[in-house]
Amino acid sequence: MAFHLIRFAATIGFVLLISIGNGFGQEVPDAEFGTIPDSLFQMQVSEADSVPYKITNKELDVSFRDADESIIAVLEHHIRIKIFDASAREASIIAIPYYYENDMERITSLQAYTYLPSGQRVGVTEQDIRTINVNSRYNVKEFAMPAVEDGAVIEYRYTIERRYIEELPDFYLSHEVPTENARLTITYPKYLRYDSYTENFDGALKNDIVYTDTSSVPKVFTIPQPAPIVTERWMARDISAVEEEAYISTLDDYRGKIKFLLSEFGIPRQELENNWEVVVARIRDKTNPWERIALHRRARAVGDSIAQATEGTSQQEVQNKVYRYVNERVNFSGANTSVSDMSDGEVLAGEPADQAAINQVLVAMLQGAGIEANPVLISTRRAGRINMDFPSFYQFNGLMVQSQIGEQTHLMDAGFPYSQPGLIPTESYGNRGLVLKRNSYEWLDINPDKSLFDIQVDIDASLEKDGTLTGTVDAVQGGYPAQIARQKIADGVSDADLLRQTLFDGYPQMEIRDVTISNVDQYIEPVTLSAEFRIDDYAVSFTDGLRYKPLIVGYQSENPFSGPDRNLPITLDAPEQLDLSFTVDLPPGFSVDVDQDRTIKFSGAEFMERYDHEPGKLNYRYQIDIDQRNFSADYFPSLYKLYKRWVDLSNSAWLIKN
Repeated sequence: MAFHLIRFAATIGFVLLISIGNGFGQEVPDAEFGTIPDSLFQMQVSEADSVPYKITNKELDVSFRDADESIIAVLEHHIRIKIFDASAREASIIAIPYYYENDMERITSLQAYTYLPSGQRVGVTEQDIRTINVNSRYNVKEFAMPAVEDGAVIEYRYTIERRYIEELPDFYLSHEVPTENARLTITYPKYLRYDSYTENFDGALKNDIVYTDTSSVPKVFTIPQPAPIVTERWMARDISAVEEEAYISTLDDYRGKIKFLLSEFGIPRQELENNWEVVVARIRDKTNPWERIALHRRARAVGDSIAQATEGTSQQEVQNKVYRYVNERVNFSGANTSVSDMSDGEVLAGEPADQAAINQVLVAMLQGAGIEANPVLISTRRAGRINMDFPSFYQFNGLMVQSQIGEQTHLMDAGFPYSQPGLIPTESYGNRGLVLKRNSYEWLDINPDKSLFDIQVDIDASLEKDGTLTGTVDAVQGGYPAQIARQKIADGVSDADLLRQTLFDGYPQMEIRDVTISNVDQYIEPVTLSAEFRIDDYAVSFTDGLRYKPLIVGYQSENPFSGPDRNLPITLDAPEQLDLSFTVDLPPGFSVDVDQDRTIKFSGAEFMERYDHEPGKLNYRYQIDIDQRNFSADYFPSLYKLYKRWVDLSNSAWLIKN
C-alpha cells in the first residue's frame, strides 16, 4: 500500500499547473538562443502586415538573488526578429533602455547576432555598442545589427540587474510591428509575490502558475516536503501592431503592457498595502522636495524683499514679480526631474538647472513673499499619462508649482523661458499632477487657462486691378504665440522679420513699414503687432478677372492628420483660438459672388465662417475655437473635417469678376 502511495504522490507532485487566464490551444514555444529554425528563413511578409520586420519571439525571465544584504531582480531578455526589408533603418537599430539613476539598473551581459539565409552568423562586438544618456533617469544601449539583409534573422539577449524590486519594468506586449509570440515568467522566491496589471490589451493572454517539485525526499505524507519552486507565466500570441499616429501623447500610452507591483513580502509573506497614500509617504521619506525647499534661505529672503518693495500691491502682482525674477535668471538645462539637490544660489546664478531645481526655488521665493505655494509632481507628455490604478512614484518625472491666492489657483513652471504664471510648456499640459502640501496632498488637472494658442488678426486692405494688395494689419497674440514672439525678440529677430515670420511667412517679397510691437515686456498682457504692408501680384490676373486667395494670413497648408481613419485618441498640443477678420476694398467695377456662412461644431471645437459682402467690398471672418486638448477617436472624423475645411480655404481662390 505504501509503495503505491509513493508512486501516486511522485506522479502528481512533480508539476502542478494552475491556469488563471485564457487558455491556448498550444503554449508559446521556447526559443533557444542561437538555434534558428529553417521556418524563420522561409517566412514571408503577409500582404495584411506589410511591415519591414516582425518580432517572432519576445521573452523575459525574471528571478531574484541576494546580494550585499539586498535583493536583486535579474531580468533576462531574449528577442528574435525576422527582417523583410533591410532598408528600413528601424529594422536593424536596437535600443535597450535601463534606469541608471542611483544605480537602480545595470546591464550585465549582452549578445547579439545576425543570421543570414546563407548560414553565416555575424555578431555584435563591444565596439559596436554605445551608451546614450536620455535624461536624468534613463540611459540607452544602442547598436546597429551587422550585415542585415532581406530575409535575415536577428537575435539578441541581455540581462538587467535591478535593485528596486517594489515594482518591475513594464513588459510591453505590443510594438509598432506585429509580435508572434510573447512570454514572461517570474520565478518567485518564497518571500515575495507580485500583483499584475494589464493595460491596453484585449487579446488572449494566458496566465498560469507552475509549481515545480525538485526535491528528492520520498513522497510520503508523513515526511515534511520542501516548498516547490513557484513560477508565474504570461503568454500571448499573434499580437497586432500599434501604429504611430499624429497628435498623440506618447505611443507607450496605447501599447499593450503588463505592469507589476510587489504585493507580498517577508517570511512568512505579509500582504503589502499599495495606494497613493503609501506612495506619498515614501516620497516624504526618501525624495521629498520640501526638504530641499527648506534649505533655500536665500531664495526665501529674496521673495520677502520683493514683497516688501511692492508693499501695497496685490498678491497677484507680487507673484508676477517673483516669477519674473526667477524666470529671467535661471538657465533651464532641458532635464525634467521630480526632485533636485541643487542649491538656490546655483540656480539663481544661472547655472544649468533641471526643472525641479528651478521650481523648488520658486516655491521658496513665493513663500518668502507670503504666498501659499506647493510643489506639484507631474508626468510629462513623453513619459505618458499617470495611471491612477497603479500607485507608483516612478510615474512622476517632473515638478511644477501651484500657488493659491484667494480663491484662485495658479500653475507655473519658471524654467519655461519668457512665460508667466499659467503659461506652462505643452510637454507638461493636459495630464494630472500631485500637489504635495506639507501635511497633505491632492490631485489636480493641469490645464491652466493661459496655456493656449491665441491669435487674433484684423486686416484692412485694398486690392488693385493689377493684383497688388495693400493695407494695414493688427494682430494680438496670447499664450504660446506671445511666448514665442518674446523669445524671438530676445534672440535678436527684428520687428519686421518677426511680423513676417508670425503672419506673412508665405510672402518673401512683401513690403512692410511702420511696424509696431507692444507689450513685449508686459508679460501679463498679449503681444500686439501692427504694420502697413504691400504684396505685389497677390491676386493673379486672368481674362475673366482676378484669382484672389481669401486667407491672407492664418493659412493651413496641410491637414495635420493623415486620415481620414484613425484608431488612437487625439492629443493636441493645447487649446486653440484663431480669429481672422478681413475687410478688402475691391477695384472699381469688380465684384464677387457672396459665399455662404457655415459652421462646423462638435463637443470641444467650433469653426465658423461669416461672409458679409457689400458692393465694392469684401467683409469676411473665420474663427476656430478648440477649447480642449484631448479628443477620443470617435471625434476624429469631426476634427479631420474641421482641419480639412481650413486647408481647403487656404488653398482656394475666389474669382473677382471685372
